[in-house]
Amino acid sequence: LRGAITVVEAKTGKVRALAEYPTVDPNDPTASPAAERGSWAFSDPNEPGSTFKALTAAIGLDSGSFTTDTTVTASSTETLKGGARVSDSFVHGPNDYTLTGVLIDSSNVGISKFAEMIPAQTRYDYLQKFGIGSPTAIDFPGESGGILHPVEDWGDQTFYNTSFGQGLAVTIPQLVGAYQTIANGGVRIPLSLVESCTAADGTVTDVPSEQGQRVVSADTAQKVSQMLENVATQGTLASQVAIPGYRVAIKTGTGEKTDPNTGAYKPDAYFTTMIGFAPADDPQYIVAVNLDEPRTVKSSAANAPAFQKALTQVLKNYRVIPSGSTSPQLPKFG
Repeated sequence: LRGAITVVEAKTGKVRALAEYPTVDPNDPTASPAAERGSWAFSDPNEPGSTFKALTAAIGLDSGSFTTDTTVTASSTETLKGGARVSDSFVHGPNDYTLTGVLIDSSNVGISKFAEMIPAQTRYDYLQKFGIGSPTAIDFPGESGGILHPVEDWGDQTFYNTSFGQGLAVTIPQLVGAYQTIANGGVRIPLSLVESCTAADGTVTDVPSEQGQRVVSADTAQKVSQMLENVATQGTLASQVAIPGYRVAIKTGTGEKTDPNTGAYKPDAYFTTMIGFAPADDPQYIVAVNLDEPRTVKSSAANAPAFQKALTQVLKNYRVIPSGSTSPQLPKFG
């Protein structure tokens, strides 16, 4: 079992914390196995699972492929274009889902039907703008760029799977950077670890702040942010992630893990994620909790207690002013 908690400033991209377990003692690195002396959060990409549904939603809204009023009818298992089969994690009859409802219920079939409305190349181009498929600006030693196959290599199954975070792989900082973009009104700021450098003679060199890149419009970012708030208030983990006084936006993800020896998915092994930001009405911090093969609760529900505690501590530590309003309730169904 491995775990990580990441904290990033929404408006600056500054990484305020990235705690990993197992970790290495810099004063005694040889006490740790060689394989654990780097940062697996930067070096080991994994399938992000349903956290990617928020990116698919943002891309579709921003490209004009659909609107917040668009609905899709989705059952729990369906055969789609080219014989691709997509299933949800729970059994249900046909639901007339809004985009918000798809995110709340985390419906793979639902987001697949929204993804059908977006040209594949458009989705790919936006993912690149979100930073998917490239190392972050931190350039950490051993950092991976993840895996994002070119569109011409997408079959029908991959076309759908990539909309809900399968068939590609990201590092934790890449995913946090994509959510920083949404939290920051659609402007992606490159992540940074170093704030300044002090020379032996005491001279301080500040690292110049990077110019941000607009990925989606402020309107799109706000709409997706409000949908993620409704995941926090209407989702199955609502009571576990609530922080009194603060509007919170979240998304979970449960990614299947590949066995490096066979290339197939490992049975009953998952990489789980909970990522979100607060206050959702004026985002200040993004927090991500990642678990590599949790053993007792094997879904992203396992991440909820640590996420709630970590985000609560961050808001306290940085004395973030509580929200002066409550989350707007959006409809799940059409």
